[in-house]
Amino acid sequence: MKAKIFAVIIIIALGAFVANSAKVIDKGTEGQYTGVKAFDASESSGSDWAKISEEITTNAAEINAIDLNALGAGKAIKIHGTVSEFSSKAGGKRKSIIITPENYSGNMIFSVQLGSVYTGTSVRDSQTIKKFGDFTNQTEWSQYAKALNSQLDKDVVTPLAINDSIKGKTITVIGAAVSSGNQVNITPVSIVIE
Repeated sequence: MKAKIFAVIIIIALGAFVANSAKVIDKGTEGQYTGVKAFDASESSGSDWAKISEEITTNAAEINAIDLNALGAGKAIKIHGTVSEFSSKAGGKRKSIIITPENYSGNMIFSVQLGSVYTGTSVRDSQTIKKFGDFTNQTEWSQYAKALNSQLDKDVVTPLAINDSIKGKTITVIGAAVSSGNQVNITPVSIVIE
């Protein structure tokens, strides 16, 4: 009988010890204890943006020097010409311009995305700073592409406050491009308006 009482006392004491030594970890602070940091797409894209912008600018090919029908997932290109059209859709969240390039005799239409919403992943796909294997999963890879688009909107497009008055102006755009039919869609990393 004494052994049973002693065993119960030991179990109660052990339970009290474990209960008092357990630590409750707040959600979002796990990394402080495990060393594994939660993925932050904005932080990652922000720290990479200067290198990516420089890489795309360095690798940008003139439109007459490449096959515009085979731009694949993303190709760095440079276009110089006149803005022939400005478009604003979805309450101003999907702005774009059409550029008529100088010294170009083909039939492609050149459209430049001006945000604030961007479609596609051409900037991410045109760079080599980061690759899919640098991320844990497809979700992080997709978040990275969106964060790069947000970064270029903040750093490249928004400061220019482009509106309908841009029509007729000469412009140079460097960016990541993809082709679809007879249209080349460019997501810019550099815009110079003359």
